[in-house]
Amino acid sequence: MNHSSINWPNALSEKVFKQKYWQQKPVLVRNLFPDDIAKNLPVTQSEILRLSQTDFVPTKCVYKGRAWHVENGPLTPTFLKKIESNYWTILINKINTQLTYADRFFHLFNFIDLFRLEDLMVSLSNKGGGVGPHFDSYDVFLVQAYGQKLWQLSHRFDRTLTNNPDLKILKYFKPEEEFVLNPGDALYLPPNVAHNGIAIQDTSITYSIGLRTPNILDLTDKVFFYHMENISFDSDSLLDYKKIKPSKNPMALSDQLANQVSSKISTLFPKPDEIKKNLVKSITESDDEILDRVGNNEISFSDFHFLLGKNSLNINPSMKAIFWRDNLFYNGEELDLSTLSEKQYRIIKALLEELIIKRTISVKSVSRIKSSCILEILFFLYQQNLVTFKHLSI
Repeated sequence: MNHSSINWPNALSEKVFKQKYWQQKPVLVRNLFPDDIAKNLPVTQSEILRLSQTDFVPTKCVYKGRAWHVENGPLTPTFLKKIESNYWTILINKINTQLTYADRFFHLFNFIDLFRLEDLMVSLSNKGGGVGPHFDSYDVFLVQAYGQKLWQLSHRFDRTLTNNPDLKILKYFKPEEEFVLNPGDALYLPPNVAHNGIAIQDTSITYSIGLRTPNILDLTDKVFFYHMENISFDSDSLLDYKKIKPSKNPMALSDQLANQVSSKISTLFPKPDEIKKNLVKSITESDDEILDRVGNNEISFSDFHFLLGKNSLNINPSMKAIFWRDNLFYNGEELDLSTLSEKQYRIIKALLEELIIKRTISVKSVSRIKSSCILEILFFLYQQNLVTFKHLSI
């Protein structure tokens, strides 16, 4: 199984990429990953085909005969047999939430803000397959994993779409430049660059790493939801009608009443630190669209301690977790670490950061732990299914 790392070429470091290309212009990076990525895939063809027939994650198949069509998953063996003579592409979103090694590959891109990492989508195409020319409103890295794919780009393009409401395909796409990607090559595209990918071999697998800017209105709604959950209403929250003179016109809202309501509402607004904490909770909310496949066995603390000495501890790939300020936030919850000593806190912080960044805590990292408090925290995370000894595959 693949244990790749990003292989920045001499002329393009992470720093140069952020300064020169990020959200500005496309860049093709040859051999961003080792040459053997096609031989040792983080997500294999068989895993793609098996997952496409489940309802674990959003799946669809885009295929073309005389016209473009789309079939939403789960895909049946009968359907897959039926489209063999067409140009087709199977697309699976959020595959990083279902497979351990897909999750680790996906998080190699956490050199961009972690909260912006949306998902890893995989596409499996036959020769000639694609999804048609289109553009996205988010940043994306297109990594060729297997086979070859031709990518056509256009910066100035007609945004008229075809008549198919299920597919946002550009009607008058004219490519301005073209690249053929081989296994290990990656193409970065900022938002609103039209692109068209066409498989040029019998089997093509592409990984698409999507990075989105959160919608401020959605975040505001979630931040206030968490805030309102923690408000306890008391007598001060009630309107004091004794201080409000009845309006001469029953159909009017008096300034006195409006001012009192406005004043009381303003006192309910969260303070800046509360907003920040609720923001962290919001961006770690679990995703209802996916299946959480980790269900750890119920074991004793002593059994957990024993297993910890022999196995690495992996993050549950369907969970979202961030270490922020002094505490761990996961799935909209907060794990308070304030009761730990300074030394215990330093150790658990290093472990949790290793877990979030590397997606695993090695046996070597935990073998030196003597503090029962720290081991109990890891055991709690195990009981919550946030960490597991399992490696998820299909």
